[in-house]
This record gives sequence, structure tokens and C-alpha cells, in this order.
Amino acid sequence: MTALLRAELLRIRSRRLTWVALGVVLLVVALSQLAVAGSMRPVTAAERAQAQVAYQQAVEDYDENHEQYEQECRDSGLSAEDCAYPPPRLEDYVARSVSTFEAAGQLVVVVTVAFSGLALLLLGASVTGAELSSGALANWLTFVPERNRVFAAKVLALVLVAAVSTAVVTALALAVTAVIARVVGGPLDGLGDLAAVAARGVLVGVAAVVVGFGLALLTRHTIAAAGTVLGYLILSGVLAVVWGAVPALAGVQRYLPENNLLALLLGRHEFYTSTEVAQPDGTFESTAVTHVISLTHGAVYWAVVVAALVAVTLVVFRRRDVN
Repeated sequence: MTALLRAELLRIRSRRLTWVALGVVLLVVALSQLAVAGSMRPVTAAERAQAQVAYQQAVEDYDENHEQYEQECRDSGLSAEDCAYPPPRLEDYVARSVSTFEAAGQLVVVVTVAFSGLALLLLGASVTGAELSSGALANWLTFVPERNRVFAAKVLALVLVAAVSTAVVTALALAVTAVIARVVGGPLDGLGDLAAVAARGVLVGVAAVVVGFGLALLTRHTIAAAGTVLGYLILSGVLAVVWGAVPALAGVQRYLPENNLLALLLGRHEFYTSTEVAQPDGTFESTAVTHVISLTHGAVYWAVVVAALVAVTLVVFRRRDVN
């Protein structure tokens, strides 16, 4: 088994797509760090001075006219509470907001895991599809006719590559963000929570590579596996319109793969449905209802999906003619 696993790892390493995908992910990480560095940059003296000027003008206008504004509002039929005109705040006039380490770190981790997962899905599909379409898999089985061992080695090799690469790339991205935060003088608040999100990102990478492997094995072609994923993404966009047109179907969002993947990664995921609430005057008002997909729900959902996909592909692999 060790020899088979080593052979599969060497095969993955020798593919050009492996290194191209890694390069693309690292490029995305670098670009996200540039965006983070800009968002975490402290407000400059010039920006503060500009904000102070705008704030002073707003204060003068408030002192002179806020009673008139409130009176005009009450004359329109609104209550005094609705017409309360709050005094201006200096922070409202600063040209831009400064991101915290926690907000910037979560964005970086999510982007890194998302692109890593996409790259691993394509890698898993490419490695498997190429072997099937070129006949390399049939030739390999003449040397190692034990299909169970060959299947296990292929899955395990892809899982190891996915886990290690996702862990390393995500840790690197989070570490660079932490360095940027310290350079600009920001505290590393929420580092433990971000580390937990990054750790769960490894599970996302593993799920993605298994999905890519399974789709390619079932469809026999890399392009068919990629087309299946693209088709689902298009369907997901159509469903987003359906939720708005048919609110009764919006609860199906709890069982969508992407929503459960976000719950697995972030620890929870919220989605919204609308309902009509009766008002005292007999009319109905549309109200948004928040629903939460928990970490447990997301983890169980994807554990079942991955296990079922591996079981189905194993049965197909054992019975199908690969020539």
C-alpha cells in the first residue's frame, strides 16, 4: 500500500496542473494581502483634517437648522421619535473605514480556502479524468489488479495533498495578515477564532478534491466533471431568483451544498426567508426571517456527501471496464 501511495503522490506532483493551480492560489493570496494592507492602513493626518472640516460644517448646519428639519418632519405626519435628528459624529465624515485584524483575517481565510478548494476540485478531476481518457489507468491495473487497493491509494493521495496544501497556504495567508496588522499597529484580536476557521478550511479542501475525483470517475472525463460543477453554479444562480419569486421554497436553502460548506468553514451560516405578517390595520407586511445553519449541520451534511460519493465511486470503479 505504501508503494502505491508513493506512486500516486509522484503522479500528482508530476502533473503541470498541480503547480499551475498552486501558483494561481498563491497569486490570489498575494492580491488579497495587498487589499488587506490597504484596508488596515490607519487614517492619515490629511484624511483626518479633511474629515474635521466636513464635520465642523455639519455641526454648524445642525446647530442652525435641526429644529426646522424636525418640525418639517413632524408636519409630514411622522412621530417625534421618527423625526429625531441626531447630531453629527466625526467618524461619519472620515473618507474610509479601517478594517480590524479579525475582519480582514476572515476575508483572507475565506478567499484562500475558496480558491484552494476550486483548484483542488479541478486537480482531483484532472488527475482522474486524464488517467481514464488516456488508458493509463487500465495499464496500471495490469500491474496492480487489486482495484480496492488502487482506489484507496488514489483517494488517500488526493486527500493528503488537499489537506497539506490547504493547511500550508491558509496558514501562510493568515500569518501574512497578522504581520500586516502588527506593522500598522493593530491588535491581533480574534486570532484563535481565525485559526479555527483556517483549520476547518482543511476539511473544505478535502471535500473539494474528493468531489472532483468522484465526478471525474463517474463521468470518465475531466471536462464533464468541470461542466457538472459549472452547471450547478448556473443552477444555483437560477435558484436565487426562485427564492424571491416563490418564498415557500426558500427553506430549501438549508440543504444547498454551498450553504453547508460555509457553515462548516465559518462555524455557522445565516440565510433569510420572507413571511407575511398581519398588521393591526388588516394589511400584511413582508418580514425577513433569519435561519441559521450550524457547524454540526454543515459537518454532518458534508460527511454524508463525501462518504456517499466515495462509496458510489468505489462500486463503479470495481465494476466498470476502464479500457
